[in-house]
Amino acid sequence: MTYVSVVTLVAYGLLIAVLVAVAVKDWRTRRIPNGMVGLLGLLWVVWRCVLGFAGKHMGLGFWSTLLSPAPEVLGRIGLPIYGVSLSGGVLGALVLGGGMLVLSAAYELVTKRESFGGGDIKLMAVIGLFLGWERGLVCLLVACVLSVGYALVAAARSPRDDQSEGPRDPFLARTMPFAPFIAAGTVVAFLF
Repeated sequence: MTYVSVVTLVAYGLLIAVLVAVAVKDWRTRRIPNGMVGLLGLLWVVWRCVLGFAGKHMGLGFWSTLLSPAPEVLGRIGLPIYGVSLSGGVLGALVLGGGMLVLSAAYELVTKRESFGGGDIKLMAVIGLFLGWERGLVCLLVACVLSVGYALVAAARSPRDDQSEGPRDPFLARTMPFAPFIAAGTVVAFLF
């Protein structure tokens, strides 16, 4: 395993660790702190710069390594995680963050109800940096399917109070955390 592969594997491990912390925080408080999302963005910038300096050290050139796709990791054990180029990451951030922002604004305009929070949108934009737009869409699809499945199971399991018109589950009466499902979607997108 080369130095750049180790750096990439460490970056992905840190991404997953911070995502777990974000998911727990969102689950408990229904908030995603900007500092945690900023930490993920900083991790991406540092990782890309370290890739560039590693490439320069290996004789490949700073800019060529910085701009090219990150190396594949874990391929030898049958779990290849393919890297994204710098431009692919920026495009992923724009597609995922911008797409979620537009969809959320349209949904709120039509229904007059909140959909995704700003933290979810920023988190998906940062995830797009790491995954690119193709795997980022896989992440978003998995997150949506898991969150809808969870909401359906929670609604079916909660006792019905025939006198109330609100949701049966007090958990569902509030906003639902989406970061845990984004974290799960990220892992699925990395592996598949």
